[in-house]
Amino acid sequence: MALALVAIPTTISAQGPVYLPLDDPASGYVDALVARGAFPRLSALERPYLATTVRSAADSALRAQDGRLLAPESWYREVLRVAERYAGEAAPSDDLRASAWLTPYLTAQTTGRRELMLADGPSGGLPGADLRAALGTSVFAAVARLRIDRGLRTDPEFIGKKDRSLTARMEEAYLSARWRFAELSFGRVARNWGPAPLDGLQVGHYADSYDHLNLRLGVDALHLSTIVARLDDMTIGTDSVAQRYFTAHRLAARWRRVEIAASEAIVYGGIARGFEPSLANPLTILDLLQYNERQSLNVNYGLDVAWRTATRGMYSGQLLLDDFQIDRCGTRCKEPASIGYTLLAEGMPLAGSARSFASYTRVTNLTYRSANPWERYTSFDLSLGRGQSDYDEARAGIELAPTLGGPLRLYGAYRRQGEGDYRRPFPPVADNPTTPLIFAGVVTRVTRAAVQWTRSGRISLTADVGYNWVTNAGHVSGRRDDGVEGRIRLSIAPAIALSTVLND
Repeated sequence: MALALVAIPTTISAQGPVYLPLDDPASGYVDALVARGAFPRLSALERPYLATTVRSAADSALRAQDGRLLAPESWYREVLRVAERYAGEAAPSDDLRASAWLTPYLTAQTTGRRELMLADGPSGGLPGADLRAALGTSVFAAVARLRIDRGLRTDPEFIGKKDRSLTARMEEAYLSARWRFAELSFGRVARNWGPAPLDGLQVGHYADSYDHLNLRLGVDALHLSTIVARLDDMTIGTDSVAQRYFTAHRLAARWRRVEIAASEAIVYGGIARGFEPSLANPLTILDLLQYNERQSLNVNYGLDVAWRTATRGMYSGQLLLDDFQIDRCGTRCKEPASIGYTLLAEGMPLAGSARSFASYTRVTNLTYRSANPWERYTSFDLSLGRGQSDYDEARAGIELAPTLGGPLRLYGAYRRQGEGDYRRPFPPVADNPTTPLIFAGVVTRVTRAAVQWTRSGRISLTADVGYNWVTNAGHVSGRRDDGVEGRIRLSIAPAIALSTVLND
């Protein structure tokens, strides 16, 4: 399908469709600049960005600065440099550019767990490297990034093989093409629907990147996006396997400084149930199919809103409706609602270049679960949205702009984590009246004071280091587990880079 579209003759000026990865340190600069109002043409609610779009935003801001930059000029120039490096993977003409990078890194951490608020060891210094290769023109791109990382062996949420000296996974592997009113990609790349720096409630990047088809039609002011994916199989009983599929579509609009988007997502499947084209249709209301056409699926809805002021920061919210009762049918309909929401303020001005930020998130007990286990909202046991359920968290802090490096964020956070987990079976109907909406079992309480720092450059660094005060640790009443918890990654980006232009 993608090859056929690439072959269509066109006179439209296209842009090389290479994405700026969400885990690149420069993405931290971009998020901070978006929140401060420096890049008004970039979406506040959809990532990843195309490298060419980021390059254009940084270049335009530098050209029109008039001495009124909203952050240090070095941030803009670093974003421009990194965006040019990624955009350069696609030749600006009908020629073909081939490139390869090697980026070694070292991670020092106190825990292998991804969420530092739930840290539980083990610690250590762990080497790794990214090997990236790309082919591209102004119309299409092919990108592959292999991650070799000993840190995966200590990650309790990584389900791959951990008994080898080297553990690796394909972090990116995608084909993409872009025209004036359409963007098409297939393969593996991390995506996020929702306000940064948090993971989206419906489509986030907490889970490992997975293969999917992504279609975007329209322009920034109004567009429709669709994701279609084949998820991992699930073993049922001793000798049966259920196939699993994922579809999400999203209608987004932008008017001046306001963005709004409504989305719907489903997970469906079953034993001997294959892919169903009707459940990948981006123009239908998928929820109606389970009532009108007797389709079995797990559906949720999302609503995102963001308002960016000129100089006073960005204010946004996200709502997830996973399951809620509107029928009347006795005990069966006393099931607690499955919902989540986030309120976020970023880039609020303080003195000089300093900014403040604050957020609150709440995800209820049964969110991301389903009575049918194969309809669980996961990819390889990790949520397709936020990484945990049955919790709430408040976070606030100050973002500084030091002369060296990028955003320096000092923050405090408080989290209440119940025992509810989307990996657990759905409660039986008889338990509906006694199943809590949120905070099942013994609630773990975590208070954290920490610092985050990002530095992008030839020597790049990302760090999040702080102290956790934990009550009822591990959901054991009265147990304490206080201590320093953090993760620091130092990389050479890139240590080796090769590039050449090919033509006839």
